[in-house]
Amino acid sequence: MKKIWITILMVFVIIGLAVAPCGATSHGKAEGTDKKPMMDKKPMMAKKQEALKPPVIKLERVEIASYWGWIDPAKSSTPLVLAFVFALENPNKTMVMLDDLKFTVAFEDFEVNTVMYYDDNYVPGGKTDYLRVNVVLDSAVANGMLLVSRGHTLIEMIERKEITKSHDLLEKWWKGVSDFTFPISVRNGTATFEDPKGQVIRASFEGIFSPKK
Repeated sequence: MKKIWITILMVFVIIGLAVAPCGATSHGKAEGTDKKPMMDKKPMMAKKQEALKPPVIKLERVEIASYWGWIDPAKSSTPLVLAFVFALENPNKTMVMLDDLKFTVAFEDFEVNTVMYYDDNYVPGGKTDYLRVNVVLDSAVANGMLLVSRGHTLIEMIERKEITKSHDLLEKWWKGVSDFTFPISVRNGTATFEDPKGQVIRASFEGIFSPKK
């Protein structure tokens, strides 16, 4: 009987010794497995949003969209429709949307109209797009702007006998525009752009379409 108990005890000791290393190995793996992800984990850094660069707006050319000739504003007003073609250069990697655009039109050194444009226009990243803005001018309205904004200049020109009345300038412009005999400029231009993430940037621009030589 004593031999049987000794035999059973030895069996348990042998089994215990055999299981202990496996348990240690298994426990070591568990610990290593638990610790490894903690060692590999790196702090998450928020990606910094690149600052939006203002697009470059250039006046490429001016075209006549509609022309009715000349009628003295004292008798009747004469419309004139000009198309202003702008190049929109996007220096950013991402696409931007033109949200609005505003500028003043000047014939020679006289402002004759202010234009506001609100149609959305998309410019891909690193690309140049072209925008055509039609501007309707009216000789009677332009004459009113001349008298209000540049009345003193007109008086000086009349005194120097360069013109007899403001209508002389309008007639010169309306008749000469078909050959672009005088400079047409864009002044005080501003535009608002927005990227897909809602970041807004504003750009300013000016330009002159010189007369033909």
